[in-house]
Amino acid sequence: MSRDERRLEELAEAHGPRVLAYLARRTNDPADAADVFQAVLVAAWRRLSDVPDDDQAALAWLFGTARRCLANHWRGQTRRLHATVAAGPVLKGAIAAATRVLLSMNLSREKVDAVLQILPALATPTVSTLADPHWVELSTVVEEKKVRELIPRLYAAGARGIIELPLNKIVE
Repeated sequence: MSRDERRLEELAEAHGPRVLAYLARRTNDPADAADVFQAVLVAAWRRLSDVPDDDQAALAWLFGTARRCLANHWRGQTRRLHATVAAGPVLKGAIAAATRVLLSMNLSREKVDAVLQILPALATPTVSTLADPHWVELSTVVEEKKVRELIPRLYAAGARGIIELPLNKIVE
């Protein structure tokens, strides 16, 4: 064992419990305290030449390093929380879209009610007017596994130009 390794081990044995207790009082999880303590030891190892030889001064140096490592930990926690909150709806939307598709079709206005009876929908299907006032476009989101049985029924009910499109996200 080198002299530096012995010095770090002595610091950890002499002051580790107090520094770890300090960190435990300032974190919500003992694992977080252990992680921050590890960061303190890494900082001490990297800057071992800066650690004072005096026992009390070394303890003060470790506490100062612990405070800075703890601040870094909380900054990281805050960033992760904000990233999770911001990405949450998008991630949920991607998961929701994984098993669904968008069905779009054209049909005459008088056939809308018959087609609506066939379609399950995430929400009320969208009905849009086309250039020909006697025809509409109808779009809805359906489970992909139901498309095989739906398309023949929709066609039989008068739907034409039926398009199935994959979805990337459904953010509700």
